[in-house]
Amino acid sequence: MFNARVTASDLLRLKLPVPSIEVLEEIHSLEGNTLTSSIERATAGDAQSIGYLQGIFFTVLPVVSDRLATAKLAPPSIPLLVTIGRTEGPVFAKALKRWVENGCPENDEGGYLRRTYAKALHSDFNRPVVNEAVEAANDTSNGSVDVGVSVGQPHAPVRQQSEKSYVNRHVYGGKVAVCFSADQTRTEEHTIRIEAAMASGARTYNWEDKIAIQLSTRELPSVLATLLQIQSKFEGKGHGAQNEKWFSLENQPGKVYLSVNAKELASRSLPIGPGDCYAVITLVMEQMLKNAPFLTAESLLSLIKRTGLMASP
Repeated sequence: MFNARVTASDLLRLKLPVPSIEVLEEIHSLEGNTLTSSIERATAGDAQSIGYLQGIFFTVLPVVSDRLATAKLAPPSIPLLVTIGRTEGPVFAKALKRWVENGCPENDEGGYLRRTYAKALHSDFNRPVVNEAVEAANDTSNGSVDVGVSVGQPHAPVRQQSEKSYVNRHVYGGKVAVCFSADQTRTEEHTIRIEAAMASGARTYNWEDKIAIQLSTRELPSVLATLLQIQSKFEGKGHGAQNEKWFSLENQPGKVYLSVNAKELASRSLPIGPGDCYAVITLVMEQMLKNAPFLTAESLLSLIKRTGLMASP
């Protein structure tokens, strides 16, 4: 049986915001065992579960509703906010905070927020088929359910939301941590975002002071070729509003060395070992295949081998 007070204590230990008991119970009614099992995995250090929980609990904060009102967007319901948090992770709430604090300018961030909110607002989250999917997810006889993945056959709008679930891969070093996450460009092409943070203590990292770079789709083939050791090195330059950010990947014995940089900031660099490299490779391939669904994984790798050899000296 779900115990909201115990769950609230678990969230506090994870340093997550705790909503009222009523809101917490409503979130559980929507997410079921996905919520409780994610808390268990997050407590054990699972990065994807932490991202899922951050997405939901930062998005349902009362201040988010206040900021949406300031932005003159329709008042949200808890199911609406939960869906946004589940599909966007903590990105939406953070972007909304920045955008409102800057006066809601007409920029790319505002476009992202309006598009995301409009899609969520016009999706019918209360269809019976969706409730059946949640019940199926709560049924332990179905086995474990991946975070953000619907069970059953939901209607198309909900399925599209699930496909945009917040997916990431973390790589941790002694002084630096890096997050590779699934992202979309302004033209809604699938790509990868790299975020790098310096350590602020033992096994803690200052993500507020991260360097974030969104890869262009033109960079993805060379990034993948380097991770696969087809290409010896790749440098991605000219990122950021003032071209002030860049990154590099270089093959070294037993690892791929990543460096993420921005002008006037300390470089964030770390080695990526075979296990982490595999996880990042699969994420990059998944994003590239979304952009070219007519390709198979085998044909994509064949193309990457050819283009990687073109870039080799």
